[in-house]
Amino acid sequence: MKVLHIIPSMEIGGAQRLLSDLLPLQMKQADVTLLVFKSVNNALVDKLVEAGVKVISLEVKNVYNPLIIFKLKKYIKGYDVVHVHLFPALYWVAFASGSVEGKLIFTEHSTSNSRRGKRWLLPLERLVYGKYSEVVSISPQTRTALNLWLGRECSREVILNGINVESFAGAASGVQSSGSIVMVSRFAPSKDQETVIRAMRYIDADVRLKFVGDGPLMAKNIELAESLGLAHRIDFIGAADDVARYIAEAKVGVQSSHWEGFGLTAVEIMACGRPVVASDVPGLKQVVQDAGLLFKAGDPEELARTVNSLLGDEQLYLQTARSCAERAAEYDIKKTAEGYWRVYNG
Repeated sequence: MKVLHIIPSMEIGGAQRLLSDLLPLQMKQADVTLLVFKSVNNALVDKLVEAGVKVISLEVKNVYNPLIIFKLKKYIKGYDVVHVHLFPALYWVAFASGSVEGKLIFTEHSTSNSRRGKRWLLPLERLVYGKYSEVVSISPQTRTALNLWLGRECSREVILNGINVESFAGAASGVQSSGSIVMVSRFAPSKDQETVIRAMRYIDADVRLKFVGDGPLMAKNIELAESLGLAHRIDFIGAADDVARYIAEAKVGVQSSHWEGFGLTAVEIMACGRPVVASDVPGLKQVVQDAGLLFKAGDPEELARTVNSLLGDEQLYLQTARSCAERAAEYDIKKTAEGYWRVYNG
């Protein structure tokens, strides 16, 4: 079987990290190629190349340029499965889909996006999603949100995201955690680093906060930290390849979001045996609930109280860490790979 995955770029994010773990497993059963609109060089791409995955780049400067449709037509022929991830690849491949000879699959990675709620876009959205043989959602909440928006059962399949649990657990083995807090996420509209920064006003003064990731809203958050007089307690690491190391070195992991489809980073934190404190939003809530701890989204004082309770109560900390490690085992990438293989062959 020949499988082509398409994603706008491999800039570090949840969907990209999923592909970096999923595609090497799929290589054991299929001939797998990854096509990106815009190339980047990072550890995620290196991992795929080392696993034998062929990576093709269209080398475009602007991933939103509709002329990409015409470039795609010559690349998407001859595959048994064309598997698409994220916007605007969702649109451009749909408009080029006449060249697809096999199954056309899209994975919905989020419960919300900037297009939702714009009623004038709904006919176009229905047309685009209707081009796909199967729309897979990464959580039941993601499926529900998409189907409500489109007004019909567009997505039937749910395949939960997964990670290489053994790899993250191994990275944390023997690592002595410091008193720091870590959040690993892009600085993007769906994420809420601002609430974490504001929470630092109420968190013990000797605790440092580390942000791992970059993105368009990073400068705005740096300015906020400076305006609140917190810059000396907060490290903006930027994009990093060794995410597991930063998580393992932290005492607590935070996932603060306005919305999430799943919460892959929360699973990574739990797999490292660290307690996770997460926003109480659909998708993320279901991953963390009854293992890690939740706080009301956008509430810095509640976030601070939750973090302080973990740092100040060793029994609570150890119990939460154990529960998180047990929960992470439910989200192994092997289960994700099995789910997609079933869809490909269905």
